[in-house]
Amino acid sequence: MKKAAITLALLAAGCSWLPDKSLEYRDAQVLKPIEVPEGGVFIGESPIYQVPDQEDRLTGPREGEKKFEPPEPPQLVSLASQTGGDKDAPPAPKDQPTHALLSKDGNGYPIIMLSTRYAWAWEYVGDALKKTDLKISDRDREVGIYFLKVPERYKLKDSEAQLKLSHTTNGIQVAVLNRKGTALVDKTPGQAILDSIYQELQ
Repeated sequence: MKKAAITLALLAAGCSWLPDKSLEYRDAQVLKPIEVPEGGVFIGESPIYQVPDQEDRLTGPREGEKKFEPPEPPQLVSLASQTGGDKDAPPAPKDQPTHALLSKDGNGYPIIMLSTRYAWAWEYVGDALKKTDLKISDRDREVGIYFLKVPERYKLKDSEAQLKLSHTTNGIQVAVLNRKGTALVDKTPGQAILDSIYQELQ
């Protein structure tokens, strides 16, 4: 029991007995930015945990600086809450480029990436669809889905599909799902559908 009591006392004392190494990040090596492989998708940098005062990083601890205070982590935002909050956002600027990129995901399926806020991406894609021969039969902005009637020329097995907008770390991803929304459509018709939309996003 005496040994257990001593252990508890040491734990209660906290980490004050341990050396504070929180400023050792200043000695870390600076690495080059990551290079995205050919065919990958990356639209701009969005640093979440930036090194504070990085220009002074190698000067060592400054006067009065005792330890590193980590920044607050970003708050997670659900798609529903973010889209709801965007309803009162100003209209998407029509005279600015949409920063759309036609690419492929990690499995080789075609996608469109949009580097913009969700509300504007939804508007841009909706405007682009109106200029194609793809017909919008319904839509659900809350979950980011356009329900489409797909003409035969796209060689889709089914005449219906879902166009899904999703938040990713690189922006808004646009992909083509099957009628039930359970899987991506085959690559060839999916590419044809997104090619048609992408042309109208330019």
